[in-house]
This record gives sequence, structure tokens and C-alpha cells, in this order.
Amino acid sequence: MESQVNPPKEDLRKWSRQIVNEIRSDFRIVPLNGLKSERYVLSKPILILLEKDDDGYIASWDDVEAFHTAETEYEAINGLCEEIVNLYEDLCEPNAELGPLPRKWLLLLQDHIQTR
Repeated sequence: MESQVNPPKEDLRKWSRQIVNEIRSDFRIVPLNGLKSERYVLSKPILILLEKDDDGYIASWDDVEAFHTAETEYEAINGLCEEIVNLYEDLCEPNAELGPLPRKWLLLLQDHIQTR
């Protein structure tokens, strides 16, 4: 008599694929290669998270706590690009008094963003 404790490998592979496909459909890591900006370019890609939720999509870059929500993937990514540019410009203000976390964000942004 065969035990159900150890299901056949085929079943395990099938279940594994189903789990991976479910996760993939809601979350994806996407390389962002540009900021869609006339003033700035990226010196290296930024890995962002693109998440599907009930209302649309959320694009985020957790390293600098930037995100944007929209109805489509394209709008979410474009909005995140704008958020990143706005954050970078705000942090670069000459009179900006930055605490430890915003200073960390600025260093990370400066490592990725170059002026055209």
C-alpha cells in the first residue's frame, strides 16, 4: 500500500508550477532603464517591483520608498519615473536639511541618475 505522505514527483512539479505562476501574475521585478525625462538619464538600471492589485497596478522602488499606482502597468511605471525625478530634485535642493534616511536615498539616487 502506497502512502499519500509522499506524492509522486509529477504532482509536486505541477503544484510547484501552479504556485510560481500565481505569484508571477501578481508580482514582477522589472528593470527600469530610463526615467522618461529630458533632464536625467540612468547610469545603470533600477530594479522596481510591479504589482497587480484589485484597482490596477503599483510600481515601486522600495530602496527610496517611491511608488505610484495607476490603472495600467505603463501608467504606473511612468508615474514612478516622475516620482523618482521629483524625489531626486527635492533632495538635491541646496537648502535641504536632510536626515539620515533622506541622505541615504540621495546617495543611492546620485549613484543611478546623471544629468543629460
